[in-house]
Amino acid sequence: MGFLRRLFGGTPTQSWPPPGPITSWPVEPLRGEIDANGYLFPPVGRSKVEVVGEGSYQGTLEQMAGGRTVDGPRVRDHMALLLPEPTNPYDTNAVRVLLVPATTGATAKVGYLSREDAVRYRAVIDRLAAAGRVMACRASIKGGWDRGSGDRGSFGVTLHLGTMADCESELVREPLED
Repeated sequence: MGFLRRLFGGTPTQSWPPPGPITSWPVEPLRGEIDANGYLFPPVGRSKVEVVGEGSYQGTLEQMAGGRTVDGPRVRDHMALLLPEPTNPYDTNAVRVLLVPATTGATAKVGYLSREDAVRYRAVIDRLAAAGRVMACRASIKGGWDRGSGDRGSFGVTLHLGTMADCESELVREPLED
């Protein structure tokens, strides 16, 4: 399914990915248009994977959440893309998490998979890349409340992705077409 056509800021100067298998991943910062085929893993009955490093992206998360309420984000539900970041200076296995807002706006990095999850899910990410697809799932923004008097919660992100075995089973049930 070709569901991604988002602008990463500025004018479209970079087109990614090229046709065919994905053999290299874009380097930060992404500028230009992404027109990629994604494989969206369904959220029904799925376990959850927590994103890490959201503390560095609180402003971005607040913007994508549509602001704060006493109960948390105004807009909780989004789609997430999982893209390897082999140029990450701290972890060459890093997998960045980008949120695709439900409304119009720029897609943005909001954190990473944990080191363990990055290694665990990489086989599925690579299998999808070989078919020219990127890994996608539903995501929820959590926390982010503002109850006044300094009672403010930090934002976090949960991926509705399931276990590695769930994802592999999904790919067996729904074979990839080139």
